[in-house]
Formats: sequence, structure tokens, C-alpha cells
Amino acid sequence: MPVAMVSFADSKAQYDAVPGVMTPKPQGLLVHAASELPDGRVQIIDVWEDEASSRTFAEKVLFPAFRQAGLLEQMMAAPQPVAYETFDFAQ
Repeated sequence: MPVAMVSFADSKAQYDAVPGVMTPKPQGLLVHAASELPDGRVQIIDVWEDEASSRTFAEKVLFPAFRQAGLLEQMMAAPQPVAYETFDFAQ
């Protein structure tokens, strides 16, 4: 079954500081949604085919993009998303 992950960025500006990481759509990504919360943070919801796809994307694309934007240390200090296996998923 797919895995769901919820993560947060401190602001839309921080989210936007890492442009293009979802283009083209990463292999194994089924759903990506980001929404700005009332407190200004951005909630990010991703659903992946499996945890391995998520891990590969993080290591090969996301972490290097954070590093290039000067955000890697800040993002690694924040609570890390946890992958939860879904028991019901519809597309």
C-alpha cells in the first residue's frame, strides 16, 4: 500500500525557496499538495507508492535542493516527516 507523509515549511517563502523539485513529477509520487495554514506555515502532504520512493527522492533531489537554498541545516533540525502506510487510498 502507499505511504502518506505530512511535513511543514515555516512559511510560503521557505517553501518557494526550493523551486522545481516536483517538476518533473518524482518517480513513485502519487499525490503532492501544499497549503498555507492560518499561522503562515505551509503543510505539505505527499503520498508515495512506497517508503523507498520517498527516501530516494529525499536523498537525491530534496536534500540537495535544500542545501543549494541554504536551508538544509534548518530543515534537518525540524521534526522530520514519518511515513505511515495507508489502509485506504483512492485516486
